Order: sequence, then structure tokens, then C-alpha cells
Amino acid sequence: MLSRVAENLYWIGRYVERAENIARLLDAGFEHELDDADGNDAEAGPVESVLAVLACRDAFRRRHGDAGREAVLRFLTFDRRNSHSILAMIARARENARGTQEALSAEAWSQINQLYLYMSGPRARRRFESSPAGFFGGVKRACVLFDGLLDSTLPRTEAYQFLRLGRHLERLNQLGRLLGVRAQASGSADPARPVAWTSILQSCSAYDAYLRQFQDRIDPEGVVHYLVLDADFPRSMRFCVDRCRESLREINGGAGDDYGSEAERQLGRLDSELRYIDVAEILDRGLGRFLAGVLEASHRVGDEIHQEYFLI
Repeated sequence: MLSRVAENLYWIGRYVERAENIARLLDAGFEHELDDADGNDAEAGPVESVLAVLACRDAFRRRHGDAGREAVLRFLTFDRRNSHSILAMIARARENARGTQEALSAEAWSQINQLYLYMSGPRARRRFESSPAGFFGGVKRACVLFDGLLDSTLPRTEAYQFLRLGRHLERLNQLGRLLGVRAQASGSADPARPVAWTSILQSCSAYDAYLRQFQDRIDPEGVVHYLVLDADFPRSMRFCVDRCRESLREINGGAGDDYGSEAERQLGRLDSELRYIDVAEILDRGLGRFLAGVLEASHRVGDEIHQEYFLI
């Protein structure tokens, strides 16, 4: 596969996952505000806190100063000049997809194109004004539909593996940021009020699945175990690392026990740590410190992927 095509596919996976993640964070922010309407949560402004998760608070303040919730919503949703907005992500994904249509199915191309046209038009803004929660729910479903079309219409060739690699590496990065920022904010909150930890689960669409396994007990230990170490939940760190390893192994030939690239070796080290560490050790080490290590490893993997496959 041409390195240009591979890079475009990889970034389609990352951009669509990032857009979906922003929609999830903003949607969960609304839910958090409703649950904490009495204002007792130590974390002020759950919607505004998304800026910290996406590491774009400084960019927002340069443009909007101390403007509040409504400005944040528009900055993260429709602002084309903001590289972190949902519209900017979908536009980039669509542009990459347009240049690699031969590697995608007609259904997948149609879905990302339709989502871009919807986000660029007045109908999306009217929907946003009338029901932000409904709007963000629609964006999430559209992104999930795109991923589902890729899974159900593409053969498991290199094209599919680069798309899946981008999706799961981005999911790993975003989860690390989310847990780091939200867990730090909830650290000073009353441990008897699990609102912040519930918000984390909702941001990952993990709330219902978590309760089925842990019943009504929502606490830091359970949430960290489920979102970091669980092998079966599709948005956990361990699951994402495992899928990235599978994709790289397929791209590299899928044979033998040797690593086919430095990125695969780095993922193998991270996978081993997530398999054999337990929650108590993570918390003893410090959740923030542990997550910083995971993010550093994932960034190294991203750099190695760029060097190995896209600079040919």
C-alpha cells in the first residue's frame, strides 16, 4: 500500500474517533450539570472542563477570553478555525476519505460525506439550538455508523487495519486524557458522591455495562479497573492496546513471535503492563503518574508508526 494512502486511512480512523469523543464528552457534560444542579460538585462547569481534556483551554481563552458555556459549546462544535472542533475533525476525515475512496466502500464514503454536509449546513445548527443533547447523540450515532460500515463492508486488508489502528490508538489517547483530568478534579470531591466518576463512565458509554458487572457500587477502584484493565470492554485501555497490536501484526505480516516494528514492540510492553498490573498498584503509584506513562507510551507508538509507515 502507498504510504500516502495508509496515512490518510490511519488519520480517518483518528479524526472520526476524536469527533465522536468530543460529542460524548459534551453530552456527558450536560448530564453531569443536571445531576449536580445543586452546585455541590467540586468540579465547576463540566462542559467547560472538556477544554482541559482536549488540552485546548489556552486556545479558547486567546479567542474568547473568559466567555462561558455557550462559547465553549460553539468553539468545540462548529468552529472551523478550532482544530479541536467536531466540524474540523469531520472535515479532515472527509477530505482524507475523498482522496482514498478506492480503499473505502461506497457506503462508508457516503456516510462520512453526509455527516460533513449535515454538520456544515443550517439543519445541524437548528438541531443544536433546539436540543444540544439530541444533536450530540446524533453525532455519536453517525460516527458509530461509519465505524460499523467499515467493519461490515471492508475486507481485512491493510486498508482496514490502518483504519482500525488509528481508531483504537486515538481512543487510548483520549481515554488517558479524560481519566487524568476528571480523576484529578474528582479527587477533592466528597467520595460519597460518585457524580464525577459516573460522568467518566457516561463519557465512555460504559455506565450500563459497568453497573451490570459491579452492581450499584461506583467508586474509583471499580471505574479504574473497568476502564483501564478490563479485557472485554471495547473502550478500555487494555482492549485498545490489544487491538492496536493485532492491527500492526497484520500489517507487518502476522507471522512469528518477533516484532515487525518498533511500534509493535512498544505496544507489546504496554500490553504486558496492563495485563499484569492491578488497581491497587496503580493507585499506590498514583493514577495521574500511571496515566502519564500510558500517554507517553502511546505518543511514542504514534511517532514510530509515522516514521515506519508514512515516511517511505
